[in-house]
Amino acid sequence: MSFTRITALLSLLAAPAAQAGEVVGPRNDVPPVSRAPMGEDAVRRGVQGPAGLWSARVLLHVNCSAGQFGKPISLAPDLWYSVTDSLQLGILHNLPMGWLTRPGAGLCLTGKSNGCPKVYDNIGADALYGLAFGDFHLSLHSSFYVLHFSGGTPLELTLGAASKIHLGDFFAIFLDPQIGIGLNHRDTNKDQLYLPIELQFQVARPVSLKLLTGVTGQLSSFGDTYQIPVGLGVIGNVSEAIDLGLRFAFDNLLGKEPPGVSRTATRSLSLLMHLRF
Repeated sequence: MSFTRITALLSLLAAPAAQAGEVVGPRNDVPPVSRAPMGEDAVRRGVQGPAGLWSARVLLHVNCSAGQFGKPISLAPDLWYSVTDSLQLGILHNLPMGWLTRPGAGLCLTGKSNGCPKVYDNIGADALYGLAFGDFHLSLHSSFYVLHFSGGTPLELTLGAASKIHLGDFFAIFLDPQIGIGLNHRDTNKDQLYLPIELQFQVARPVSLKLLTGVTGQLSSFGDTYQIPVGLGVIGNVSEAIDLGLRFAFDNLLGKEPPGVSRTATRSLSLLMHLRF
């Protein structure tokens, strides 16, 4: 081995490891601890916040299915705290499909006669641990859910990884695949696949557009239970502390449906408020 190669190798070994907040991609990437205004250039950011950040995502889910508009309506808040640049912990009321969670999760507001068997019937705990930062963000992702407080209290643990692939300054793909493992009542609380997918477009510095899709279903009978929603969402940055958004989705446009059931009959919309403090 030449002296030049030996010197290069020793320099590489002596170099400090990249920290979570550092850019390891091109210089125009926006790391989570950059000085860019919070909320702007959202497509270029990662999948979790910088150390010390509290953030909340509050979603108002509204059923828009044929003949069932507003039955139910639910308010589902999620809260996260970034312990370090790499570790983020949270409390959830939305389910593993994220922004594509269907109405009914969280605080169900419309009563028993309008699709709400219980006012408050689910909660979850969430953890993200970042492994890669820059043009490719990757975080281990695990959640624990109390799916219902009633009906024997089914529990679920999800294991997976959230990632974001940046394809230039204005386009990114977000993936959050998870396997949901039923921890009790396994005769009815079946293991699940959750794979939300977002195609994200930065149409202006404060505005991002998202094509929302993915797939979910029971692992033991996936061919008979898979569902594929398709939706469109837009998020606008109001200030460094507030984002507002709206999404509309067909909740199972491309998935398995019983014969005679219209693929466009099941649909929903969600209003979003994202807070940082």
